[in-house]
Parts: sequence; structure tokens; C-alpha cells
Amino acid sequence: MRKRVLHARDLSPDLIALWQEFCRRDPIYSSPFYSPHFTQAVAQVRPDVRIAILEERGEIAGFLPFHLTKSGIGKPIGGQLNDYQGPILAPGAKITPEAILGAADISSYDFNHLPVAFTGLAREARSFSISPQMDLSEGYDAFVARKGSRWTKAKREIRRRYRKTEKDIGPIRFTFDDRCDATFQRHMEMKNALLDRAGSRLRVKSDWLGRTLDVLRNSDDSDFAAVTTTIHAGDRLLASHFGLRTRNVWHWWFPAYDLAAYKLGPGINLVDQCAMAAKDQGISLIDFGRGDGAFKLLFADRHVELCEGAISRTGSLANLVRRGAHTFVAAAEHLPLGRYRTYPRRAAAKFVTGVTLPKITESLSERSTQ
Repeated sequence: MRKRVLHARDLSPDLIALWQEFCRRDPIYSSPFYSPHFTQAVAQVRPDVRIAILEERGEIAGFLPFHLTKSGIGKPIGGQLNDYQGPILAPGAKITPEAILGAADISSYDFNHLPVAFTGLAREARSFSISPQMDLSEGYDAFVARKGSRWTKAKREIRRRYRKTEKDIGPIRFTFDDRCDATFQRHMEMKNALLDRAGSRLRVKSDWLGRTLDVLRNSDDSDFAAVTTTIHAGDRLLASHFGLRTRNVWHWWFPAYDLAAYKLGPGINLVDQCAMAAKDQGISLIDFGRGDGAFKLLFADRHVELCEGAISRTGSLANLVRRGAHTFVAAAEHLPLGRYRTYPRRAAAKFVTGVTLPKITESLSERSTQ
């Protein structure tokens, strides 16, 4: 496959339309992260965004959006922000990992949120996970009927906390699409407080992550939009969520709640309110993203299998390094490490195959793609 790599600014309306057509024709691309709008939003902030044009018998058969690093490695578009990764292919396209790497002119493509349905790429996977989903295609009541007695007990507790919130603080007000700038600022303050409490190093500030979210906030297309949902008790913001949606899929992305109101369960209440409002907003599926957190498993009734790994050119330095890292992790996992058993894999992901992107000042601003 011949090399053909574009900057995001070089995507023509015809190429964007074809990309969107591929997404519409295959359910695997229902996530907003596969939309060209997501790639274009990230490209407004980061200059290292590239799009490889994949061809089959002289016809465009797919696109691979990625970040080009100084070492010639490809990282998923959006890096640690992206919950669904991989190429966007035409229905029935049979493009090998080697062809993808050749078209993108990279020695490796690393991933940690790749659907295992990408069988050709997933054969190099080293670990697996799930993305729980909530099927609302038949409405909220049909979802409740499928969940059974466990959900009945949970719903009873949600209602109890709802009543207590109104009694202790004030009337609850749910807003599906809250455009208030001050509310969004408070939302991010609550999110960073939750990240700090969890011991995460991630913070949403005025860096490229924060600027990308600001760009996405202004996205409001029929096939791709950012939505901020909120729950207030009186005038107090108790819980909020900033996520992305396509025409019928809503991706649960940046939830937050007031830590001082934790015992009132505002986060769970917000998920429930969103689920009840989904049908009126044209939403048939809520995707909670990778992980098996308690609230995700409570609301989910299906899931997508994901994997983590890399595809790399045989014999390349990138290939040797990644195989070496896998051998190290495989050996370490047989050691009696106890609660530290995940450290080797996490270390390998951080220093070798991770998708965290460098600061923009450290990233490659330009590289010839002619």
C-alpha cells in the first residue's frame, strides 16, 4: 500500500463525507470517537495529528487518524482521551496491519481501547477489558424490565436519596444540555477534585486536554455533539457530566459530583436521569467506557470487548522493544507480587506502548508527508 498521509486541515469535504459514510454503514463505528469531527477537534489543538488514507485496489478503503511522535510511532487520535481506537474501514475491507503501518509510514501503532472485533489488529493484543453499555433501544421501561430484582433494589435506594436530597438541600432540577460557562467551570473543578481524591495524576487544566474539551464544547452537529448534563438541588450543582454523542449513541466520558454530597448519591441519580431522558433525545445506547466500576455494572446490560497492545513492523526497533516488554510482563506476572501484580504491565504501558501524548512543546510540529 502506498504512503498517503494528510494533515487534518487537508481533509476535503468529499473525504469527510466518505469517512462519515463508513461510520454509518458499520455499527462498530457508532462511537463518537470514530467521527471525523473528533479528529478535527483534536487537530485544532495539537499539530501532530495525521490521517493515513488506506486504499484497496486503488480505491479509498479506510482512514487511520493518529498522532505522529518524534520516533515515528503512531498513537491513537486524542491519546488518553480516546475510548475507542483503530482504523475506520469501508464495509468488507480487508486491510492488513502491515498495510496500515505502510500507508501511515509509521513503525508501530499502539492502542489500549481497541475493540477485539478488529481481529487483524487484536491478534497482537496483550491484555483485555470491557466497555459496559446500557441498551435503551426499546426505552427506559424495557431496560428496567430486563434488569430484574437487583435493579429494583437499586432503584429504591436511588429514590430514597432523591427524596432526602430535596428535603435537605432543595428541589432537584435536571438539565440535559446545560450551556452555562460557569456551570462547566464548576464541573471541571469537581472532576479535578475527584481525580485528586483517587490519586490520579490526570488533571484537566489549560493544557492541550483542557483546550480540546473547550473546542469540543462548541460541537453541535446532528451526527456529533458535546453534551453537558447537570443536576442541581436548589441553586447548588450536585452532579454533572460532559460527554459526546452521535445521532443515537451517548458516550459517558467526564462525570463529576460534589464530594460534600457523596452520601446522597448524586452521581448515580444523574446516570438514572440521563437514562430516563435518553429516548426523547434520540439516544438508544449509553456507552460507559472501559472499566468495571460499580455504577457501570449496575446500569449496563451489555458490553464491548476491548484490548490493549500494538501492531509493529517485523524487524523494526519498535517491534523488538514491544516484544521485549511483553516478555518482561509475562515473566513478572508469574511472580508473587501480591497487590503489586499490575505494576509490570502498567510500567510497560507507560514507557513503551502507552497512549499518553507528550506536551505539545515536545511533540513533532511538522514532518514531511509528501
